[in-house]
Amino acid sequence: MASGVSVTILGTAQDGGIPQAGCSCERCNEAHKDLRLRKYPVSLGIIGTDGSKHIIEVTKNLSEQLMIWSTNGNELFIPETVSITHLHLGHVEGIGQFGKPVMASKEVDVFLSHKNKNIFDERSDIKLMIEENNIRTHAKNFNQLFEPMQGCGFSLQFISIPHRSELGDTAAIIIKGNKRNILFMPDQDSWEETLEYYSKENIREFLKMFDINEALIDGTFWSMEELPGRNISEIPHPTIQDSLKLLGKRMENDPRISFLHLNHSNPVNDIESKQRKLVEENGWGVSEIGDVLKL
Repeated sequence: MASGVSVTILGTAQDGGIPQAGCSCERCNEAHKDLRLRKYPVSLGIIGTDGSKHIIEVTKNLSEQLMIWSTNGNELFIPETVSITHLHLGHVEGIGQFGKPVMASKEVDVFLSHKNKNIFDERSDIKLMIEENNIRTHAKNFNQLFEPMQGCGFSLQFISIPHRSELGDTAAIIIKGNKRNILFMPDQDSWEETLEYYSKENIREFLKMFDINEALIDGTFWSMEELPGRNISEIPHPTIQDSLKLLGKRMENDPRISFLHLNHSNPVNDIESKQRKLVEENGWGVSEIGDVLKL
């Protein structure tokens, strides 16, 4: 029996992870040579007060992430539920591993928004997994509180976030415990659009609206100049530079904020980089695989 709800960060990278396919940059080359430098796409593992296991996002690196999560070395943690923020590649790429060719799971509950469930359920591989009872998909309304499993000791809440909608809509997920709330928001187009959507003047007001104690937020890029030869506006995300300008220094009553969903090009991946130090000097953080948050 677990003593409380724990949230483990199982991945911190953007959809492609590090090393990223097709990239020969120094960071990706070094990660090919040294497995310790690899970073997996964003995912969280949650253990309920009843010991039940839950993940948010299911990535191509599910096997490695389950091993990271299984800290005692004796029991391999297998998720009983999956919650998905949106249908972009890195957030759903590992779903097939619950099927007959790999884990042959039984009745794993998968939670999505209504629009995303409708799109998801039409995939031929998902239809087969539903028919073979590997997974059961469930639609949840935005702002609806729900327990992924009865008696797990926490609730989830999908909130709508403006982000590229070519594959459905996008949610951030609030993990709500008895005393603390954690926001998982790996993707958004811009703070301007998110704040306008919720009629809030600034990031602090937005977080206060949902009574957030700790926020894991989109840090995909450090700056707009990060990918020479590519137009970053075509893959919109707020840069960490922009977020720092809006946030300023952390104040006494501010929630903790950490950046994740880091692209392979983002210099804050390197612990000793001047960009990483600037984030930390302002009182904020950068998520690392294996970090454990408590509710």
